[in-house]
Amino acid sequence: MMKTYFRFILCSLFILSPAMLSAQNQATGKVSGKLLDAGSKKPLGFANVVLLTLPDSSLVTGATTDMEGVFILESVPSGRFVLRASMVGYPNKFVPNISISPDKPEAALGNITLKATATQLGEVEVVAQRQLVDFELDKRVVNVSQDLNAQSGTVAEVMQNLPSVDVDIDGNVSMRGSANVTILIDGKRSALSEIPLDQIPANMIESIELITNPSSKYNPEGTSGIINLVLKKEKKPGFNGSASITAGTYDNYNTALNLNYRYNKWSLFGGYDFRQRTRPGTQQNNTTNFYLNDAGQLDSTSYRLQEGERNSTDLSHNFRLGADYYLTPKHTLSASALYRFGEDESSNNIRYRFLDENRLLQSTRTRDAREVEDERALDLTLGYRQTFDRKGQELTADVVYNANVDDEVALFDEREIGPSPLAELQKTLVDDKNYELVTKADYVHPFSENSRLEAGLRTSYEQLDEDSRFFNQNMETSQMEYDTTQSNHFVYDQQVYSLYTNYSNKYKSITYQVGVRAEHTITKSDLRNTDDTYQNNYFSLFPTFFITNDFDEDNKLQFSYSRRINRPRSRFLNPFVDQSDRYNLSYGNPKLDPEFVNSLELGYLRYWGQASFNATVFYRHTTDEIERFRMPSPTVVRATGEPGTETTFINLSDNRSYGLELGTNYPITKWWRLNASWSGFRTELSTTQDDTELSNSQLSWNAKLNSNMTVWKDLDIQLSGFYRAPSNDIQGRMEQMFSADLGMKKDVLKKKGTVSLRVSDLFNTRRFDFLSYGPTFRSDIQNRRQSRIVYLGFTYRLNSDDSDRRNRQNEQREQNGGGEEEEF
Repeated sequence: MMKTYFRFILCSLFILSPAMLSAQNQATGKVSGKLLDAGSKKPLGFANVVLLTLPDSSLVTGATTDMEGVFILESVPSGRFVLRASMVGYPNKFVPNISISPDKPEAALGNITLKATATQLGEVEVVAQRQLVDFELDKRVVNVSQDLNAQSGTVAEVMQNLPSVDVDIDGNVSMRGSANVTILIDGKRSALSEIPLDQIPANMIESIELITNPSSKYNPEGTSGIINLVLKKEKKPGFNGSASITAGTYDNYNTALNLNYRYNKWSLFGGYDFRQRTRPGTQQNNTTNFYLNDAGQLDSTSYRLQEGERNSTDLSHNFRLGADYYLTPKHTLSASALYRFGEDESSNNIRYRFLDENRLLQSTRTRDAREVEDERALDLTLGYRQTFDRKGQELTADVVYNANVDDEVALFDEREIGPSPLAELQKTLVDDKNYELVTKADYVHPFSENSRLEAGLRTSYEQLDEDSRFFNQNMETSQMEYDTTQSNHFVYDQQVYSLYTNYSNKYKSITYQVGVRAEHTITKSDLRNTDDTYQNNYFSLFPTFFITNDFDEDNKLQFSYSRRINRPRSRFLNPFVDQSDRYNLSYGNPKLDPEFVNSLELGYLRYWGQASFNATVFYRHTTDEIERFRMPSPTVVRATGEPGTETTFINLSDNRSYGLELGTNYPITKWWRLNASWSGFRTELSTTQDDTELSNSQLSWNAKLNSNMTVWKDLDIQLSGFYRAPSNDIQGRMEQMFSADLGMKKDVLKKKGTVSLRVSDLFNTRRFDFLSYGPTFRSDIQNRRQSRIVYLGFTYRLNSDDSDRRNRQNEQREQNGGGEEEEF
């Protein structure tokens, strides 16, 4: 399989190489000038000069001035530009209206004067504060820095307040009622992508992009869309960073350090964070069992009432390190590494009561579970980017390797309450390894200002190896004996090879884009203890189409169509039986097929100054949707049987959902801003199991509101809340839920520090209730975790002052024997 994988990589690169070579376009323009101090008229050496395009202000090229303040920017393409000159102690100077053309390839700007700042402390910076959520037609960008939850919370807590997004009790994310969401880190699959979002600190994140209908350029994995987490990476020159510490009630702690250094051709960044998360919780599960006679009529009933208490303490350490190196103004290399390790300890104590049809107590049992899990994750990325003389033309290539390794030990103690309770002891050992290697290349070729072609390739190889060993205690010898009937060793291999192309153009106010992605998938499931293997190889096409009408700059309408896929993940496939609750077993299904979705959206976006309104109508048709499915099963304890249930995953025949989303950003005053969203959708499910047709449908909706106020000097207050109406699955529904959070932050130490206070789940209303039913059972389940937590945090921003900056520049000049090289 690996030979096939690397053969595809070499062939694909050979196919793309002519396009890469022929894409280059010569440009011989030149921009020159000299920087002077406005007061003394002395030359300003070692200042930064960059050339920006109009109208998007993207970087074209840059350099530093020599000892005499002279700069020369060469290989400038034709077009209109703005020059920006900057130096510590001087405000930025912009020189507009620079034009390069074949008739006039050189622009001599002459002397450019910079006026020194009178006093650094008296400098006033006036900026427009970013909105919490920026609505765009093809995505929504959540600026995490504007959310007070990010000061001390997790990514999952930030997402609770995002439009279209729901987060369950375990940190799993769904969009528009579908849990099949792809999580990306900086546009790529990462080791962090496999970690529950309630374990990722939000202060690592710069912004979150919600893409509900991606183009064919994106990996089509995830039927409900893509959530892209953009990590923080400071772009200011020099040394800077931030350090923070947060403490919360119930022994919740978080510390973080982020450092960045930009100098000459190097941009370096690194970070570390430690997190301790403690979550006590409770669970109730009241199950009614129906016994049917041979005619299928109700004969009798029984009841199982169970109450559980659980607690978990998760410790994690995250290290991040990366660098960008600018080989030339057009060639950039980047590399990054992420390493995470941690330990999770949890306990789960369950008490069962069994009642007859008259609700008379028959027996009582307890089951205590203790679990320790060691986690390690590694993510390595190597990237290359090349720009060309033609504006917008670029080639990028990435290689990404990530690994997740978990070692888990679980002990179970079950006993029946009576005069002489006899313990039944069990133990499981699980070694879980997941490896993935991804290579990708993307090329963009603009034919004109409004027309361009995109093409690329992507290959991925992934392996899951999970070895689960189960032991029972021998009552006579008191020794733990290996149980071959419950143990299993499951290995899953998946290879995906894909090519895509997109073409976009504009005619008057109409912009359109058409694209297609072709993928071939090779999978193999190997249950090694039974020598059962299952292979599934398939070829798929994923067309996309977008058309946008810009009525004017403030009115936009877009229609889009895409086809996507959701391949079953490891927890859906692995047939190992989870014994945490022996009356409610769960296991995967290695014979699951992928699900496919056809998605259509019609969106409208309107701006009124700083206010915006967004409306989207959507329709999704999913085939072979993957859903949980519960079935009755007998539970044998010491030769006596008690009714229980087991949960696995199946492919549904059909799922149709459609709905409407509304969102708005509205500044009520200069100090008070509102962000609100509302989503309503109807879901219709149907399938056939054992000659029985099952179907369910329901109308559901949710609403979210964020209120941000600056009520006093540098004091911000955020009040956020959400409501989620009941939503259905094929065998029941998730009940309603609502919650509110309150956050405050105050800048101190001349805005170098920030003190934050936050209360999550202000009214202690967040709970996860489910109703599940079948022909022979009905279960009402209530889950709660401690969610009302008070956090107090402090953040300090690290920035070099002028004297440190100048000292470093002088030292560098002496070491290099002259001026700096190009810096941008």
